[in-house]
Amino acid sequence: MRKNSTAVTLFAIIALTGMLASAKPTAGKKTTPAAPPDSASAVASAAPPSASAPAPSSSAPAPASSSDPSDAKKEESRAHFEKGIRIFGEGAWDAALVEFARSRELYATRAATKNAALCLRKLHRFDEALEMNESLIQDFPNLPPEDKAAAERELRELTGMVGTIVLRGAEPGSKVVIDSRERGTVPIAQLRASAGTRLVRVTKEGFSPFETQLQVAGGQTVTVDVRLSALLQGGRLRVAEQTGKTLDVVVDNVVVGQTPWEGTLPVGDHTVLLRGAGEVGTQPASAPVRLNQLTPITLVAEKLESQLRVEPTPASATVAVDGVSVGRGVWDGRVRAGGHRIEVGAEGFLPLVRELSLGKDKREVVTARLERDPSSPLWQIAHPSRVMLEADVGAAIAPSLGGSLGDACKGSCSKSVGIGLAAIARGGYRFGSGIGLSIDGGYLMLAQKITGAEGTIMPAGVEPNRGSQNDSLRLSGVLLGASAGYFSSGSWPFTFRLGVGALLGTLRDQRTGTFATNPRTTSGGQTLPAVSYDVNISESPSARYLYLAPEARIGKRFGDRFELSVGLQGMFLVAFSQPKWEDKKRVAAASDGVGKFGSKELTGRTVVLLVPSLGARYDF
Repeated sequence: MRKNSTAVTLFAIIALTGMLASAKPTAGKKTTPAAPPDSASAVASAAPPSASAPAPSSSAPAPASSSDPSDAKKEESRAHFEKGIRIFGEGAWDAALVEFARSRELYATRAATKNAALCLRKLHRFDEALEMNESLIQDFPNLPPEDKAAAERELRELTGMVGTIVLRGAEPGSKVVIDSRERGTVPIAQLRASAGTRLVRVTKEGFSPFETQLQVAGGQTVTVDVRLSALLQGGRLRVAEQTGKTLDVVVDNVVVGQTPWEGTLPVGDHTVLLRGAGEVGTQPASAPVRLNQLTPITLVAEKLESQLRVEPTPASATVAVDGVSVGRGVWDGRVRAGGHRIEVGAEGFLPLVRELSLGKDKREVVTARLERDPSSPLWQIAHPSRVMLEADVGAAIAPSLGGSLGDACKGSCSKSVGIGLAAIARGGYRFGSGIGLSIDGGYLMLAQKITGAEGTIMPAGVEPNRGSQNDSLRLSGVLLGASAGYFSSGSWPFTFRLGVGALLGTLRDQRTGTFATNPRTTSGGQTLPAVSYDVNISESPSARYLYLAPEARIGKRFGDRFELSVGLQGMFLVAFSQPKWEDKKRVAAASDGVGKFGSKELTGRTVVLLVPSLGARYDF
């Protein structure tokens, strides 16, 4: 990056004279020096950008060459720009955005504008990214064709990610705040908002504030009927800065005037802060307003060297910074360097507290996703407790049944994967918290073949007969148990649960094969040749297993009570005692009489299988 920056700087010095049109003129000046054109930019991205998102431009403002006061701003703008490029390469989009925005504020260039738009998109602040791309086209009409085409492509894509909010019935002069970002004063034709859950607040002095939460879809227009009620009872708040500085007064995230300021507010606690140029301001302070009383508050402006943004989920959550409530939804502001305590809470959710330390000139984004409180009556009302019936059926798949029989399959011997069927029915109770308990009953069948194994039959008093044997194993039985899990709500609910119980069944081994006696001489001197013979015999020892069955499912709701789902269950069978071939029947061994195979374990101590399944559930 340093080499790239040096190259751009050298290019800027040589080409500075002929490139004055590249920058937006600064207010109060007829002309100002321009930054190098973006066509000379190099790519400075942490990862390859997608085809729909341009790479960041790394052309900074041209270096100053005189003592004109504007040159100092230009140098500072350049420093912020280059810092933004470095931070962007680390994937810190929010911190990079701050640097590019400050660079634009000091000395606007198309490169800083383009990069700010890219950061906003990566942060999913699509409405602001749309506005920034519009500024790029409007403020810099001499964009190179490739940059203009890229910006226009961005506009088309971002338009589909942004909805429109129309306010109807709002009092003229009302101020509008969306997600803690002040959006203007009524009358406003319409407001853009990124798709998602948005918190809209409308305020006017002398009226009770109006606040509502909206679901905004991309390309959708949402109309809000605003009803501001006249404030019949309230109190007065007076805000001053101790040293007499003139700063903006921000009450409940809305700029209401400048210090000293006095106005009428609803009774209750309000959040007040002062905001000046650059880093000058105050941290949020609590201002209690009492009925028909004047509450004076004096704040001391200071240099706030750090920045903090809190993004709560749900969007209606209340945020507090260092013990001071700063409102509901997203909060973005300057704070002192050092330690801070962030508290986020919402009805029906477990509160979140986070301690953090901010360094000088650092910006922190706190993403606070609250977890639902299972004991909250809110969820129990929204999702009442219900009796449920469920049935799942699927394929059972096991790599091997194990055991000494399977372990001896080597060489020319082959062993199939265990394949079968599993079906389970459940009856249970789901609480409003989403926790559910059930009694389970079902059936499991699993079959495996072992072909071409070396076999031995041992007749009494003669040498063992050797040959080739085939075993068809079939494990089957009933499943009896219980399970507990978590069941989510919504159109596409998911389920996580754990079942435990017993498999009570049998393991049937159908054994076939071809064997041969050994040549031998009788006591009378007669030679008996080897004789081949076939075997077809079976045994069915009992099979008793403990099972553990973790499972995950995702479903689709049809109406309020019926759900179809797909899932994947793991089943771990642990044998109480391993099923064995016990030689309960003797084998006819041709001229050698009768013999036996000898005891062998037919399965391992543990059998592992997977069960992908389809299921249906009905809630009563």
